[in-house]
Amino acid sequence: MQNKTRRVREEGGYSRSVFQSPSHSGIATRAIFFPFVRMLRNIEEAGTQARWLLLILIGLPGLIVLLLCVTPLDPILVFSHAGYERPSIVYGYDSTGKSVPIAEFYKFSRRVIDLSEGDGQEAKVVKSFLATEDNNFYMHPGVDPQGILRAALVNAMAGRIREGASTITQQVARLRFLSNERSMFRKIREAFLALLLEVRYSKKDILEMYLNEVPLGHGTLGVEAAADFYFGKSHTDLSWGESALLASLTTRPRDFSPLTNPNESRKKVRVVLRKLVETGTISISEAEAEYKALEDNFYSTLNRSPNDTAFNRRMNLFPYVTEYVKKTIPDELQDELYSGGLQIQTTIVVEHQKAAEDTMQPWLARLTEQRKRRPFKNFFAFDDEVGSFLPLIHAVQDAFSTPAPEYLVKRARLPFEFEREFIPAMRLELSLLNMLAGEENLAAAIDRNIQVTAVEEDQKVEGALISIRPDTGAITAVLGGSGFVSQNQQLRFLTSRRQPGSSFKPIVYAAGIEETGLNPGTEKPLTAATVLDDSPVQFLSADLSEYSPDNYTENYEGPIRLRKALQLSKNAVAVRVYERLGASRINPVAEKILGFDVAKPARKLPREATVALGTVEMTPFEMARTYCVFASGGYEVRPYLIESIKDVHGKVLYDGAGEQRGRGKRVLSAGTAQIVTSMMQDVVRKGTGTGAALPGREVAGKTGTTNRNTDAWFIGFTGQLVTAIQIGYDSGRTLGSGGTGGSLAAPVWGQYMNRALMKEAGKRFEFPESNVQVVEICDETGMLPSAGCSSTIPEYFLPGTAPKTEGKEFRAGDPERGEAKRKREDIFSEKDF
Repeated sequence: MQNKTRRVREEGGYSRSVFQSPSHSGIATRAIFFPFVRMLRNIEEAGTQARWLLLILIGLPGLIVLLLCVTPLDPILVFSHAGYERPSIVYGYDSTGKSVPIAEFYKFSRRVIDLSEGDGQEAKVVKSFLATEDNNFYMHPGVDPQGILRAALVNAMAGRIREGASTITQQVARLRFLSNERSMFRKIREAFLALLLEVRYSKKDILEMYLNEVPLGHGTLGVEAAADFYFGKSHTDLSWGESALLASLTTRPRDFSPLTNPNESRKKVRVVLRKLVETGTISISEAEAEYKALEDNFYSTLNRSPNDTAFNRRMNLFPYVTEYVKKTIPDELQDELYSGGLQIQTTIVVEHQKAAEDTMQPWLARLTEQRKRRPFKNFFAFDDEVGSFLPLIHAVQDAFSTPAPEYLVKRARLPFEFEREFIPAMRLELSLLNMLAGEENLAAAIDRNIQVTAVEEDQKVEGALISIRPDTGAITAVLGGSGFVSQNQQLRFLTSRRQPGSSFKPIVYAAGIEETGLNPGTEKPLTAATVLDDSPVQFLSADLSEYSPDNYTENYEGPIRLRKALQLSKNAVAVRVYERLGASRINPVAEKILGFDVAKPARKLPREATVALGTVEMTPFEMARTYCVFASGGYEVRPYLIESIKDVHGKVLYDGAGEQRGRGKRVLSAGTAQIVTSMMQDVVRKGTGTGAALPGREVAGKTGTTNRNTDAWFIGFTGQLVTAIQIGYDSGRTLGSGGTGGSLAAPVWGQYMNRALMKEAGKRFEFPESNVQVVEICDETGMLPSAGCSSTIPEYFLPGTAPKTEGKEFRAGDPERGEAKRKREDIFSEKDF
């Protein structure tokens, strides 16, 4: 039947529909079934001895078979088994603090329904399954003898399996406890388990189990998951036609799937609707109308891939977060992740995560497009330009008895151009042809082309982002790359170790200020006002090689205050600070700030001046955690992603925000944290990080660019959020001219933070435990202002470290300043922003 219903005129003078059983149906079955029933009644009417004899003849072999098929553990299996395999749901927070789902884990999609809610047992889909699978469900004890006998006779007459006899209870037993093996032993055990299920559970519970367990194709288990997959509805909202479609999938979901075999699906749906008519559930006219509606609204508009599955449609709003959850979940709960129905509450803020993906990924795509290298194709430029002159050159050199160097053509033009132009377009066809022909030269050409193509493929500019609340350690957003695809699923914020460049300088300066400011007896403490010489410097690396780092601009300021040196990212000054104090004083404090002292395994900083320039490889996660020390006022912060994990009943299985998370011990004095934070505020206000400024908010941070511009960093924070961003090629390729932290990382950091914090009020930096002193100093000398000081500024000092004398101003013509202002053009330079 298409859209019109076929009608056939019968003797009774009424029209019959295709949804009414054909008149000849069941004739052969009745010919055998009724005589067999009559024979059983004759035995029943016989005497007691005949009945006992019949019981022995039937019961004894049955008992033997039962003992062979069942096990003593079956009752325990039925009475102890409870619950379903449920998907685990991952939650984040929206801007109001409400918990919202963001991802789910499952092997098969199942959404558990409860028939006790509302009119659950009256739903159309429930009645459709009962009519199709077990019309006597509420009358049999788990096994339907009449149904078994009827099915046996029908199948015997047909010479093949045409009708099944499994009740819904038997199907539950098979789905829960048995395999799909087709054998008499399995069938007998299935029947035994069904009887036990009827003892253990009510009919409502058994029906509920069935509707939650039955596989309905394309990775769906149960009617709720299937209703959502096929129709995008809840099972309670399905029409009779839609319900009939789901009920048609119980026997062979793959064969009767409307996505893979729509014609077979139509036929099966008509069979189900006919059964609904036969059981009196719906009328013939209703069946016809429902089928027409299903045809018009579903089949005729169906445009989905046959390979579509519920797994492809699972909720996964933020793939990098989902992957991070998989790596972070405790080992003891890993086995339950896909089936235990865990409720995983993360600290992710949906607005932050959306902002990260909406700003970073387009930014990385833009950088990739800007830095694409056009493939070099003019391989014969030299031959084209001067090839014709080579004979003349040889003749002249031979005349003067000067042998000319031999000019070798490694490859002829024709085969080379063949490989470059023809092979890429015909690579698959040529490979298949070569498998038949076995031509070695062609195979070699194809292999060379694949290698050349792989090398010439454009690499993507990748990046990473992570945001952490400095007061709690809660991770609110993560991003691992330019897009979570099959070839790009790295969690770079967690695994990508790169040199952080100048973003490491605040750590070195904080260590110096802390060490010299808190240790009594230090004659010349390091302060934000300390004047150091910004001039070329050379030192020996650990391998005894000479190293001379240049400033990025190759300009030198001469005497310069430490605050301004950080603002302008002066490399020479950072090296001089490290050399002046030494590794024995800088490293221990810096390692505490970095968390190296409690890391497993413990890490140590190299004892060389290059540390001051950020040559120690760090991940964005580690850099963000380190900057949390400044933002929190000097406390160690232990970041965490998973806040809690509960089971399906709400019992807490894991508390991620416990004692091992959040704010820890003090690793830096509040005064030093305040001083270094104020120095980094100047970096954003008027230094290399101006691109990260946020209107109306206090921002502190530092740019970082590694040697040869291979990586660009910006790590910064406001009063409520610390964010680290790293940008670079995975291969370590240079980002090119202008590929600095100030030009690549700081602007996108500002865009992200502006969007992420749009619904959060601004928060000022607060250091309630700080005991710093504010002293007016001379801008030029860093000392107390003298009569000749042209401008003064307020500066922060730890107690006892403020200057006590006036300083001497540098004049414009002083040789010391003039010498320091010169440019240097060394072959090797540490261009670090």
